[in-house]
Amino acid sequence: MTGHDNSPRPNAGRGPVTVHTRDHGPVTMPEPGWCLGHHEDDGYREDIAHEGPETRIEVPTSRGPELLLLTMLEQRPFTNRAPGTGVFRNVSIGDNDWFPSSPADLHTLAAHLSSAARAMHVFAEELEQMGGAR
Repeated sequence: MTGHDNSPRPNAGRGPVTVHTRDHGPVTMPEPGWCLGHHEDDGYREDIAHEGPETRIEVPTSRGPELLLLTMLEQRPFTNRAPGTGVFRNVSIGDNDWFPSSPADLHTLAAHLSSAARAMHVFAEELEQMGGAR
């Protein structure tokens, strides 16, 4: 598991931040300490998002490491869409889209990953019994 330093703004997480929107003009809001501070001007207020650093979860393969999951904290303080205005964890599986995830969603994902890990152990044992590749 590795993290990325996305070079936050100098004042990221230290007090209020102002984002200039096309529908509400300047919007000033508190910035969480985990936010990297990448806020684009000239968007819509409901699209403002606080985003934390990405964490990569990679798995080893016979051809080198491959991305399994990418995740980051996010909050959309003015949205009217799911998952609402609270903090959530965004998860990308492989190179797919982002999936906003609640704690329950993350526990479900973890359970499925654990099940997949158990299946991989069964496959490895099966291959060993067959005298497969070493």
